Order: sequence, then structure tokens, then C-alpha cells
Amino acid sequence: MGVYFQRLSLLFLVFTSIFASPVLTETKELRVYNYSLFIDKEVLEIFERETGIRVIYDEFEAAEEAWAKLSVGGGGYDVIFIAHTYLRLAIERGLVLELDKGRLPNLKNLDPKIARHPADPENRFSVPYMWGTTGIAYREDCIKEPPRTWKEFLSSDFLSKYRGKVTLLSEFSDVVMASMVAMGYDINNRNEWNDKVMREVIEKVRGIKGYLRGFWGASEYVPALVKGEICLAQAWNGDVLVAREEDERIKYVLPADGTYFWVDFIVIPKGARNVEGAHAFIDFLMRPDIAARNVKAVYYASALKRELLASYAVATGDEELKGVLEDPLVYPPEDVRLIPSPAFDEEMMRMVADVSVEVQAERGPLTLIALIAIVAVVGILTYVLYRRLKR
Repeated sequence: MGVYFQRLSLLFLVFTSIFASPVLTETKELRVYNYSLFIDKEVLEIFERETGIRVIYDEFEAAEEAWAKLSVGGGGYDVIFIAHTYLRLAIERGLVLELDKGRLPNLKNLDPKIARHPADPENRFSVPYMWGTTGIAYREDCIKEPPRTWKEFLSSDFLSKYRGKVTLLSEFSDVVMASMVAMGYDINNRNEWNDKVMREVIEKVRGIKGYLRGFWGASEYVPALVKGEICLAQAWNGDVLVAREEDERIKYVLPADGTYFWVDFIVIPKGARNVEGAHAFIDFLMRPDIAARNVKAVYYASALKRELLASYAVATGDEELKGVLEDPLVYPPEDVRLIPSPAFDEEMMRMVADVSVEVQAERGPLTLIALIAIVAVVGILTYVLYRRLKR
């Protein structure tokens, strides 16, 4: 009887969550900007059917792209998913609207440990969506002895064996933080975010850049891992689990010298046109049935209470959801050293941008300007030599 009533109570919760959300009968558009591979696309169709709102959905690869949109008023989007590293700055600059919690009855479903993030502890301007870790993905048919730390992975001795078969993330905040951990710095010590340390990061990444295939986002490194085009990638855990569904030889390392975790939030840009629809969409994503779909699709930990989703899995007999909730790569075990990623201030953001520009800039004797100069000098010398021979 206990299990029976538990199932009834969970199903009641789902139904009340559904009907507590305002249904909008007027047909409108809602423009959403999210990371690639970060939602079950079917939930967009469900939202459209329930509300009559047409969703225009675009994707990005790195948090810097979302930040660029926010910085210019939202770029025409009504809902933007943003990394917590940029959240505090977005609030301080007045780039996001304060939420109307009266339109978000499903806030009660959030895990307080995730929701009370230092960047927005009262959820006045944001709602957490998913959280996860950054680690190292590899193919075990290509890598016999995978790296166990950031220090080992980001070394020339290791990467020289896999030239052109390795990628780092296009989100350069991840590149910077992994490099700092590899060099023994504390990413949560604000004093260690300075130009001297960033110069060391630049030189470190430049030193291994020649071994890299590139700086790639999820939509690039996931298929490349599956196809065997690359052997290793700095990666987000959920993407690796998606890739593992295609090829079980793809594995994931939680670096022993410090696995840092992150939280992605949902915000409404200051320039949003459909604020009512944005609230409805955010509340919709906090329903247990919708969160369950997204967890199974993307293999990231939901910001909803884990026990709530576990109870929902029992009530609905969802074995797949149970498996994801119990997967240690989704919810790391307690003995894993997890490091929270810091929320950036303006100076930290400037440092990351400087590292990105300097590392990705072409260097060496054959840059375009140098090549033009060489051609010009050769041309002049050839002409002078020709005139002398004519005399």
C-alpha cells in the first residue's frame, strides 16, 4: 500500500505542476538560446502544444557566446541559458530581468543546495537548470593509459603521443581553470587570478597548442569521439555519456588533482519581448516529468531535488531514469574531489578573454603580415639584381 500511495502522490504532484503553470492561449513566439545538446527537443514540442507558443530555438557552443548576446540586450532572445561564471556579472550590470516568482510555482521542486548559489542565492534573477563536471574524455581503443590528472593531460610529454587527436573546450574559462589546477593554483582563490598567473596559463597552452586538433564545443567533439577522429577531449560529463551510448569504448576521467563542477542557469534578458512566455517556459522546465526527460536526454544532473526525481522514477516505473540517477558520472561519489567553479567578476572575465585571444592568435614567422613582408623584400631584391645584370 505504501508504494501505491507514493506513486499516487508523485503523479498528483506532476499533474498539479502541470495545471499550476499558466496556459497561454494567445499564439506567440518565444526565442530561446541554449547550449548545444542540452535539452530533449521533444520537450519543446510539448511546450508548444500546451501553451500555443511557438519556440524558436538556437544553440551555442561556449558561454562566451551567450554572454555576448546578453551584453547587447539579449540579442532578440527571451530566454538565455548562461554559465554561473557569468551570472553575477550579468546581474550586476542589469542585463537580466528580476523574476516574478508568482509565475514560477515549480520553484519548490529545486534542490536548495544547487539553487542557493552565491551568484544569486535567492533566485531573484535566475533559475538553475543543470549541473555537471568538466573532465577528460578518451577512447580506450586509442589510449592505453589515460591521464588521471589535469597536470598529466596538459603536458607536452603526454600530448606529443597523440598529436592532432586531442581537443580542448572552446569555452576558454574551462581551458584557463584546468590549466590553473594543473599548475597547482586554487581557482577559488581570487588572489591567484592575476596577470602573472594568466601569463603562465598562456605560455602553458601555447606550449601544447601544436598537439591539439583545436578548441571545440560539444557538437564537434562528441561526433569526433564517436567516429574515432580524436582520441581525447576536455569534455563535459553529460556529453561523454551521450557519446558512450554510441560507442561504449568512450570513457571519462574525473581528474584527481581537482574536478571542478559548474551550474548552468536560465535567465530572461533585459530586452526580452515575451516575458510572460519566458516565465511559463522556465516553470515548465522545473516540472518533474519534463526534468526527467531532459536528464535522460543529456545525462546531466538536474537542479531539481534528486529524491524527487527518484520518487518520480519509482512512481512511473522509469528504469532508464533510475539508471541515470544512480550513474556515478552524473552524480559523482562523495570521495571525488569536487571543486566549485568561481563566479567571475569583470577583471576575471577580461583575463579569460585575453588568454583566449593570445592563445588562438597565429604566431610564428609565416603569419600573413610576415609573409607579405618577405614577398615584398624578395621582389625588391630580385628587381635590383635584374637592373644590375642589365648594366
